[in-house]
Amino acid sequence: MNVKKCGRWGIISSYARESQKKTLIMRLYTKYHVALRTLIEIKHQLNIVVVGANDGKTNDPIYNFVMRRSGATNILLIEPNKPLLPYLQSNYSSHPSHQIANCAIGKEGTLTLYAVKQEVWSLFQPAYAKGWPSYRAATGITSAIKSHLEEALVRQNLVTDNAIDVLNVPAKELKTLLEELKWPTPIDVLQIDAEGYDDVVIYNSNLSYTRPKLIYFESSNMPKEKGKSLKNYLSKQWYNSYNLGRDTLAVDSRINPTCISLNLIMLIHSGVELIFRVIRKLSVVMKGLIGRREKEPT
Repeated sequence: MNVKKCGRWGIISSYARESQKKTLIMRLYTKYHVALRTLIEIKHQLNIVVVGANDGKTNDPIYNFVMRRSGATNILLIEPNKPLLPYLQSNYSSHPSHQIANCAIGKEGTLTLYAVKQEVWSLFQPAYAKGWPSYRAATGITSAIKSHLEEALVRQNLVTDNAIDVLNVPAKELKTLLEELKWPTPIDVLQIDAEGYDDVVIYNSNLSYTRPKLIYFESSNMPKEKGKSLKNYLSKQWYNSYNLGRDTLAVDSRINPTCISLNLIMLIHSGVELIFRVIRKLSVVMKGLIGRREKEPT
């Protein structure tokens, strides 16, 4: 039986296909990207700080957004791993208002980081990094938490004693760095990828001073209790937190037009996501019914 010849079932099949397309669109427009688009529509010019920038491009959720709006964004890229700076500079060379800082964000002083040795970069090529530059996955697991790096290396069957480099880098509170660079405050967006150290970065980002409208950070690498403590801290700082799978988006919830608009958009987006989840489940049921109908004798 040809589904297209059966009006009712043909409509259901078409509906299921359309729902799949719309689900794909929803995946492309995550809460983070919707929030970024909303914020730039309101403010027209954004001041963005990225902590743990790596090369600034590969697997970076903000790169395309910033480069497509290079005239409407100022971006500070903070990367403690010195060998990455040439790649970072190259990827942002066409952006007219970018700045790079080679340090870590944390308590004032020196921070010890654990990194994959350069001679081992080509050996650390996990499946998720297919198509990435050879350095990207290896440098992407640089962390202040040694066990985080060791676990990643063991998963790739690499001997940790021979693969780990110890880096001592200058660490500063975000306020200190911004004042040194004369960077405009408050900032609009704070994006963090610090491999399990994201909470410490946030605690040392002087939120009452820097007051980012959006804070986007990787939460999956933090132990459950640390993640819970961080969200409680953000709540006390008047941020609403949204779970984005491996990441979290915190949105400033103070009473002003910009923050009210951002949180309203987040609520609407959450509602739309819920609707599409229901549609996706219904489409699975419809496919099953269509398949059963096709097998029935005509």
